[in-house]
Amino acid sequence: MAKQWSISALFCLLLAGLSSLLNFHERLALPQLASLWIGYLYVMLIHLAPAIIYLLLFKITPRFRDRILLSFLPTAGWWFSELLMRLRWHTLAEAVWLVVSPFFFFQLALILAALGIVHVLVLVLNKQKPRFLSGLAYATLVLATALSAPASIEPFLIGYQSTFQSNLLPRPQDLPGRLNMTNTDSQSQNPPNIVFILSDDHRHDFTGYMGHPFIETPNIDELASEGIIFDRAYVSTSLCSPSRATYLTGVSPYKHGVWNNFTPWSEENRTFFEYLKAVGYSTAFIGKWHMPGNTLPNIAGLDHFISFTNIGGQGTYEWNPMIVNGTETPSRTRYIATELTDYAIEWLEQQTSPFVLYLSHKSVHANFQPDTPDIGIYKRQQVNLPEGAHVWSAHTKNQYVHLNNAPLDESIRRYGEAIHSLDREIGRLLASLRSMNLADNTIVIYTSDNGYQWGEHELIDKRWAYETSIRVPFVVRLPENRYGATINSSLVANLDVAPTLLDAAGVRVPGYMEGGSLLRLLSDEKKNWRETFFYSYFFEPPYPTPTSFALITERYKLIETNWRGYELYDLWNDPEEKNNLANDTAFTQTHHKLVKLLTVEKERSSISSH
Repeated sequence: MAKQWSISALFCLLLAGLSSLLNFHERLALPQLASLWIGYLYVMLIHLAPAIIYLLLFKITPRFRDRILLSFLPTAGWWFSELLMRLRWHTLAEAVWLVVSPFFFFQLALILAALGIVHVLVLVLNKQKPRFLSGLAYATLVLATALSAPASIEPFLIGYQSTFQSNLLPRPQDLPGRLNMTNTDSQSQNPPNIVFILSDDHRHDFTGYMGHPFIETPNIDELASEGIIFDRAYVSTSLCSPSRATYLTGVSPYKHGVWNNFTPWSEENRTFFEYLKAVGYSTAFIGKWHMPGNTLPNIAGLDHFISFTNIGGQGTYEWNPMIVNGTETPSRTRYIATELTDYAIEWLEQQTSPFVLYLSHKSVHANFQPDTPDIGIYKRQQVNLPEGAHVWSAHTKNQYVHLNNAPLDESIRRYGEAIHSLDREIGRLLASLRSMNLADNTIVIYTSDNGYQWGEHELIDKRWAYETSIRVPFVVRLPENRYGATINSSLVANLDVAPTLLDAAGVRVPGYMEGGSLLRLLSDEKKNWRETFFYSYFFEPPYPTPTSFALITERYKLIETNWRGYELYDLWNDPEEKNNLANDTAFTQTHHKLVKLLTVEKERSSISSH
């Protein structure tokens, strides 16, 4: 068996070596082309090494059981390395739980399928008949393993939270509940219409108006030229569900209770729809809801509700079925951004002022799919990756869970193409407002639920507390283009949307809302506005981002994680957050001051430890 073990061990070493090359590419000064092909080989071997070993062992290892055992050794070694990595930050029980995740079953299904195909091919080439019952049993095993991946997501996450996070996530005790509409009135004689456009995962600097080198967003740029660009807009949690809940409620996760993509929305939360409906607005939510649960909630104050629940609320980019006011409806249009815009325009055509439209796009969430006319429009564009990143950064630092099997530069181009497709639909909606003579008395806001890391700090995805992850595009066009073509650098946030909309409608902003009205900020330069902003994210398995807190001031940012301790950045002189000043004696006083402020915020939010 020595030869057989040697073959298996060779692949173990090969996977470990390729992984090390990707992790230490900078120290080794590997050319980008070398990193590219190393990455291709690594991704291929993660899933195909067992099948290749099985093929090599077929004639020299007669027993099926031995072939399977030896074939799985590299994969087992890879999973074991993942376990060791987790043990740096988690207990053994927690690390094992995190490794045996739904992604584990998905990957196992791919490996088993490849092994089965190779086995059948070898039998055919050797003119042997596959055993029907054995083949059927194996196919059933592969299918069951594949189906167990989505089926295990909910018990995996609920089990993790109840076992390991039960004392971590604060539970809101005083959700506001239903509004007493008889006590709500408007002080405005001519309240404006409101169109709020929310995209998904669109980071703040990937637009034309922010000077991106090749991504074109002419319609968002036009909106920016007519409105106010808030160039320091943050989200309280850089993740879909918590951020969306904050936009709707005007409170942060510790008050609305949606901590991540798997903690449920409570119908005792109160949205801005309820207030606006009480003072005569027609209300519509069209698009991605994406908060936990297999059904859509009953949102008080909402007249028109079009959304979807398939793929865990993510939906699909093409031919996505809709739920229109509770009725399941087949898709009418291939591309989802087009279909949502169609629904929005149709609803607008039926309205008389005042109205509020919340248009929530799936775009530009992974897998970053552009509309057909935009596929490949940026394929010849040069992508300059951030310092320290390489084309396979998505496969370092345990980020394989994102299943991003394309080189980083290709993914960025595709992301840009999806942004361009979204921009065209935004332009179509804005043109409809003009053609209906509604633009002059309509507030239009464009923003996103979070940003996105594209290799900065050699990281992929949102969740992290760095600027590229927690800052979003934020453009507001007011009626008659008031304050148009201006830039405001105050610290604003998704917390401020609900108070702003209520203020615009002449409704008193309730005291429980944590944000402030941007209209008051714009009209009074001396207004007492926030000097700090508190960010939080709670570890959401199996994604590798740790529980994170941050305190942001006009100049500095302090980040705290249990993986990296404290990080301190001078955003004026180091906007890309490359130089951690936490241990720099010249900034000791600043560091201590921000630690105290961060501690106060955590205590105020009932967060004592992480």
